[in-house]
Amino acid sequence: MIIVKGNNPRKIEKIWDLVKREHTGKKVAVIGYSGEIPYNFIRAKQMPAYETITKQNTLNDLTRFLNETKNRFEAVILYLDCEMHMIDSIKELIKPYQEKFILTVYDEKEPIQVVDER
Repeated sequence: MIIVKGNNPRKIEKIWDLVKREHTGKKVAVIGYSGEIPYNFIRAKQMPAYETITKQNTLNDLTRFLNETKNRFEAVILYLDCEMHMIDSIKELIKPYQEKFILTVYDEKEPIQVVDER
């Protein structure tokens, strides 16, 4: 899993740099909270986006989404800006999946920082 920490709303561009290094973008999905996915950017890259995650049930919603879309994508961008304490729970949740994952984490201190944890 690649973790992108930061508080800059344009960090989606940094995520795109990571995606295009290994993927065409055609088999990459973006999943996030309702109203928080930067659709103009996503449309330009022609990636499917899903706003099916709720902040109250992030892990349950993510589990359901991954089960429903298993093997449809090469990579999944979790555009969640979740709290740091959720990282370990999400890592455990995605272990059985073959897809590559990129997770965004809100970090007040850093505008954009990529932590590569493959």
